[in-house]
Amino acid sequence: MDSTSARRPRHRTVDRIAAILEAVANSAAGLTLTQLAVRLEAPVSSIQKLVNGLVAAGYLDEEDHRFLLGPAPHVLSMRSGRVPVRSLAHADLAALSERSGTPALLAVRVGDNAVYVDWAGTDEPFEYALSKSLRSALPRTAAGQVLLAHLPERDRRAVVSAVLGDDTAAAVGLLTDAEQIRSRGFAVVSSGHVMRSVTAVAVPVVEEGRVVAALAIADHADTVSARLDEFVALLSATA
Repeated sequence: MDSTSARRPRHRTVDRIAAILEAVANSAAGLTLTQLAVRLEAPVSSIQKLVNGLVAAGYLDEEDHRFLLGPAPHVLSMRSGRVPVRSLAHADLAALSERSGTPALLAVRVGDNAVYVDWAGTDEPFEYALSKSLRSALPRTAAGQVLLAHLPERDRRAVVSAVLGDDTAAAVGLLTDAEQIRSRGFAVVSSGHVMRSVTAVAVPVVEEGRVVAALAIADHADTVSARLDEFVALLSATA
């Protein structure tokens, strides 16, 4: 992800196209036009025009009136050779989950958000909650705060300003937290906005001297408190 993305203005149409592609990519069975409109909270007519264009360009496929991800995104990814995280496979997350006895999650930065791209060891309630919050503002999750903490200073300040606006006290607090995360090497954040009493611990994933992702595990807050050193050691060994 380009480190300057946090400072660039957003474009409504581009945001809507990205939302369509993400929604379809997250649905194995595909989505109908009506389902897409509901998820994006937009008129069917405006979604229809964008979907038609995406199908024509190969970014979406249509099967039985349901839209699936087309071949174009895969072709672009293969051509570029850019994989968000090369050093961790799903098997690594599964092994971490088994050793810790907790769900393990991998997140990358997309703009001002942390997006979970893989996970293992989740039960049905956790899986459901995760499916509803794959994308969260960087400050809201442990993985997001790790990614935020390791942004270049100018970009970090831009994200904090965009999220907190004129709340200077909160912005200073968040930047102070980021400094502490860089110093100690991990973040601990409550996941109460998604699952009550759950807390996550996250560490950076570094490739070629650059933080490319954040690796996290989550458990009940009291368990995390009691096993924090163990969890950090397990995460660090995996990352």
